[in-house]
Amino acid sequence: MGDFLNMFLSREICKLCFRVNPVGFSVPDEIWKYTIPSEHQSDVVCLQCFARLADEKLIPWDRDIRLYPVSMYTHLDNVNDKK
Repeated sequence: MGDFLNMFLSREICKLCFRVNPVGFSVPDEIWKYTIPSEHQSDVVCLQCFARLADEKLIPWDRDIRLYPVSMYTHLDNVNDKK
């Protein structure tokens, strides 16, 4: 049980809402810089928090986003490959 818990906790955690981030994404640097507060520029931010911040600033982020969903199975498989 401890190994499973450690693997689960190794998933990325959003530094704004502190939830597990099962969907990775990327946006162009200029969109990220305008959207994310400077103190969180190098942190993991989940898609939900990113969308909320961008929408609050009326930044059109939806055209240039790339999504990378990661299932728990794939995550665990990748963790085990690194051991």
